Amino acid sequence: MDTQLQTGLGRRFHALPSELRAYIFSFLLVRPVKWDLRHLESCEKYCARTTSGYERPTHHTIPGLESRYVCASCGPWTHERNWRHAFGRGFEVYVSPWRSKWAPPQGNSYICSNCYDDRMRTRPFPEPTNLPCLCARRQSLEMRLVCRQWHDEASLVFFSENTFAFDDVVSMGHFFTAISGPWARVISKLSLLFPLWTPEDGPSKVSEIVSFLSILNELPWLKSLELDAKLLNEESAVSALLRCQFTSLRSVSFVVQCPLQEVLWRPMKSPTNIWNELEGRIVLLGGFPEVVARSMKTRKDIATPVMESHEFIQQKRLYEAIQDDRHLWKKEKVVGTSIRRVLLLGAMDLQ
Repeated sequence: MDTQLQTGLGRRFHALPSELRAYIFSFLLVRPVKWDLRHLESCEKYCARTTSGYERPTHHTIPGLESRYVCASCGPWTHERNWRHAFGRGFEVYVSPWRSKWAPPQGNSYICSNCYDDRMRTRPFPEPTNLPCLCARRQSLEMRLVCRQWHDEASLVFFSENTFAFDDVVSMGHFFTAISGPWARVISKLSLLFPLWTPEDGPSKVSEIVSFLSILNELPWLKSLELDAKLLNEESAVSALLRCQFTSLRSVSFVVQCPLQEVLWRPMKSPTNIWNELEGRIVLLGGFPEVVARSMKTRKDIATPVMESHEFIQQKRLYEAIQDDRHLWKKEKVVGTSIRRVLLLGAMDLQ
């Protein structure tokens, strides 16, 4: 009876128009950009001031009385007799909650997932650099495995309608290397922000970022692009963006992260966003950012005078002013988007 019911539902679903099936898939597979996601109420970081960063979980940080995990490599007992007896007393091998359920099975079942990834995997473990918790983990991806038709239709919705966000170019490079070419070509929305990039990182970080920006050339369907305004502070990064061959680009925005300060118009708001400092990110309007954005969309080179060094000096001053805006945050009774407008106008005066 159940089999007949499932078969009937499947036939009725496949009888729907393809547009309606895609609309149904979008409810399960499409979500806002990850910078705007919030902690689950069950998360220990809920209502905590979480910012960018990542701490690798391990069973060694679990209090002794609560820890029921063991590893033949990292302990707490490494002698064969001890850890074999531990398994008999109810202990089990530690598996990191961050480990993907799509990861291949471990070849050694007696060591923890961290030791296996570090020492026995044939290729590097794709470890995140900026993920405070697992609240941003995607759900319902299993539907792509139901059948070939579902895989093709759901994948098209997943890759073409989601905004793929990256916080470092190395992770972006690994992502586009892992997925097949046809699905990479249908991606239409991309966000590339660098909350962990600081001036102390030096020229090597800039060179690394510039070397990966050419990946954008592999996205012919790209229509919406959100970029970190830090890229405008470096002439080599701007030149790399202008060399990209965009064919369908419609929207380009350069954003800065909102300073983590107490704001008068939201004193009681609970900081439930996963990336709290990117929640109120601000789009730069006018001036050099708009010139670069327009040139990227029209595929025209910027005039030589605009690319002079003083433009980048002014851009750095603008960026620093927005990040250190204490005098603007003290405006009385400025609510919502008005405070952002005041902030932007004040920063634009530097030009």
